[in-house]
Amino acid sequence: MEVVVRIAFVLSGLGAGGAEKIVNLLAHHRHAQGDTVHVLAVNADGPKSYFPYHSAVKIEALGVSARAIPRIAQAALRLSRLRRRLAALKPDLVISFLTKVNVMVGLATRGLNTRIIMSERNNFTSQETHFLWRLAQPVAIKSAARLVMQTQDAFQSLPPSLRGKAEIIPNPVTLPPDVARVPSQGTRVVAVGRLERQKGFDLLLEAFSHVARSVPTAQLTIFGDGSQRGALEHLARELGIGDNVKMPGITKFPLEWVGAGDIFVLSSRFEGFPNVLLEAMTAGLPSIAFDCSWGPSEILSSPDAGLLVPPGDVGQLSEAILSLMADPTLRNKLSTYGSAAASARYATSSILQQWDNVIARSVKPPSLKSTYGESAAPPRAERHA
Repeated sequence: MEVVVRIAFVLSGLGAGGAEKIVNLLAHHRHAQGDTVHVLAVNADGPKSYFPYHSAVKIEALGVSARAIPRIAQAALRLSRLRRRLAALKPDLVISFLTKVNVMVGLATRGLNTRIIMSERNNFTSQETHFLWRLAQPVAIKSAARLVMQTQDAFQSLPPSLRGKAEIIPNPVTLPPDVARVPSQGTRVVAVGRLERQKGFDLLLEAFSHVARSVPTAQLTIFGDGSQRGALEHLARELGIGDNVKMPGITKFPLEWVGAGDIFVLSSRFEGFPNVLLEAMTAGLPSIAFDCSWGPSEILSSPDAGLLVPPGDVGQLSEAILSLMADPTLRNKLSTYGSAAASARYATSSILQQWDNVIARSVKPPSLKSTYGESAAPPRAERHA
């Protein structure tokens, strides 16, 4: 049974990240169910999105572009804008994503009698966050009707008092049918993510420098952008692998990076849930990942699905890459099993149904009548799947 509601999704930006991708998927899914859907991006300066939206899904950017304004004032202004928009929209349900946005939504909806689902997407026990955000997070979480975590580890990190309203819903794997991969000699390594310390690309470069000594023709392509680009490019040159490494930036189209590699590596120091690892596996890329918290060990639960390396162990990472380069049989095995396992376990239809169930449990039935009016409520209050 699916209720038809007015939903406001709230997230940070409209870029190429995992939160942006799942919001895009959920927004279109719920619009197809008949919902009125708004997407509010609190840090975006404009409505242009990396992931395209149907015109019926209303996109609003609430960011502050004036850099001369102090950060604390910018945050206060965004919070004020968010509260005004939510008060005007009067959604039946707000669904927010990421720690800081969850805190903002908790503060912005005080006194508005708004039902909230908060979805944590990153590893809030490891990410670098100002102490004020850390202090505010437990208070904000209490205002949520439901919490959505992505992994068992994330669920266990919650205080016992909050686990009763928490759900574990991983991200679905969404791979366009036209994504093609042309295997070569097995010496092309690909990695994807923000060029920030969390993603561990400095560790990957160090590991790859050992690989390049044994396989001089090996190539590493790191897709993404961020504040560490200059430092990473300098490190590659310092390690003597400048000619072996490419950093082309963010792809023009989602999953364009799939065709650039024979082996995928996730080198993160920590994760919330590594969507890119799922995408690589589903596309048939044999995958290697640091066994960091959270996510890789749950996704690569079988050694046939991919190779797990102790977190931060550069030596073992280089050995794992070399072992795959030297063994086409192993690459084919991981490609076949990994793709099948990821596609089955993280099927989009199953994950969307889990979200539908949480949404149905989170909305108060009386709100449907007040939103759509007495005459409109009976025929559209609920649908049968």
